[in-house]
Amino acid sequence: MATKYTVKEVAQTFKRVSQFNLGDMLLNVIGYKGLPYPGGFIPDAPSKYKADGYEYPGEQASEKTSSDFGSTLRKKDAQGRWYFMPIVLEHKGTEYEIPNAVISIRGKKSIVETAMVGRKGTVKELISVDDYEIRIAGVCLDVDFPDQQINALNELYNINESVTLKCALTDIFLDEEDKVVIKSIDFAEMKGCETAQVFTMELVTDRSFELILE
Repeated sequence: MATKYTVKEVAQTFKRVSQFNLGDMLLNVIGYKGLPYPGGFIPDAPSKYKADGYEYPGEQASEKTSSDFGSTLRKKDAQGRWYFMPIVLEHKGTEYEIPNAVISIRGKKSIVETAMVGRKGTVKELISVDDYEIRIAGVCLDVDFPDQQINALNELYNINESVTLKCALTDIFLDEEDKVVIKSIDFAEMKGCETAQVFTMELVTDRSFELILE
């Protein structure tokens, strides 16, 4: 059931949240602060700013909502603002979108290197391609302490089965039948912030194999 809040409560929440910068919160966790995305948490232009009066004669380009591979690239939030690359985890038909999240993926190969006598370098033999390592970082936000969102993340973490990851970035690397397993979750210390909670999740890919007996 959705929680109802008064206009005063919502106004107080935006006042408290405005004291913190989501980019700075994630910077402390992932060590990187990206450029602001149009329509996100960007202050309005100063009142003295004036445009140069130029008008583009052609048609306005529409937002690209899907990637070339069919994955969701952009969505609108509850306030009608576009945001980039939603990240969704699905388990048994239930979907949960990770709030205010960024994602990275890392691939690695297992290679045997053999030194040869009398020559420089080594002979390399490819053994296998390891599982992809995926990291998700995000921020839970609410009008007060975001305990419901944290509890939902905890329920995801306690699923001791592989889950489906839906994201425009990882869909490029993973096959359709590939899933992921949540290895760890971490909730960072939030000094002086009551309405936000930064978290990180470590995941690895889980691929189905067929054992053929002859």
